[in-house]
Amino acid sequence: MKLTRRALLLGGVLATTGCSGADGGFEPPPILRDNPVGCRTPEELTYFSDVAGAELGYEVDRASSSMRSDPRFLERLNAWAADWVELSGLGPLATVWSYGAYVDKCNSWHAAGRAFDVAELVHEGGTVSCRFDRWTPGTEQQLRDYWRLAASLHEHFAYTLTYAYNSSHHNHIHVDNGVSRWERSSFNQRSRVQVQFVQHALRHVHGVGIELTDSWDAQTRDALRPVQARLGITTPMGEPEGWRAFLRATAAAR
Repeated sequence: MKLTRRALLLGGVLATTGCSGADGGFEPPPILRDNPVGCRTPEELTYFSDVAGAELGYEVDRASSSMRSDPRFLERLNAWAADWVELSGLGPLATVWSYGAYVDKCNSWHAAGRAFDVAELVHEGGTVSCRFDRWTPGTEQQLRDYWRLAASLHEHFAYTLTYAYNSSHHNHIHVDNGVSRWERSSFNQRSRVQVQFVQHALRHVHGVGIELTDSWDAQTRDALRPVQARLGITTPMGEPEGWRAFLRATAAAR
């Protein structure tokens, strides 16, 4: 079922799902042309109750749920999930627990139906939890799986906000396509969230001792080079192919 913008405005349809915390990014999100003040109105929304065939559940009440999303964003979400299943080695995806997709909240891409909050993924062969608030500081395996998942999400969505971003994201990973839009992401060394990811991936997935500075500094670049060499990556991170090769190798790391 699809809801047009006109139907939303005339019918007064309200969001039935939500998310916790304020969402941000490494630069001010682009403003949609029809609303320059930061509040966004979706062009259309479609209901969904699964992600790439996996049951969708609302994390707050741990019950099966139907949420709403921009249909093109939902296509990207499904494409990510199918890609993650292939890379993760955890088998088919059974359940996706989420804090929400569309919600009528200004200054968030949730209000455009172009955001999603991942709380937990249940696979046939294991579970990946984003509930850092529950398992902090985390075992090696929990941290490894968390940052492998983050790698997969980073490839498909430039705004991928983890527990490293702020405390509002200690119970979920937020993704939206406010920057990458309908394409896969590219690396920006001025992006705090992308640099955070690289540093945490080096530490928790690739086993490199590195200081978590949130800065694209010399120690980060020096630590990255031998990992790239070991992974057979010869393209620099600044080029889309090099960034995506690092993300995919990280997501696939066992």
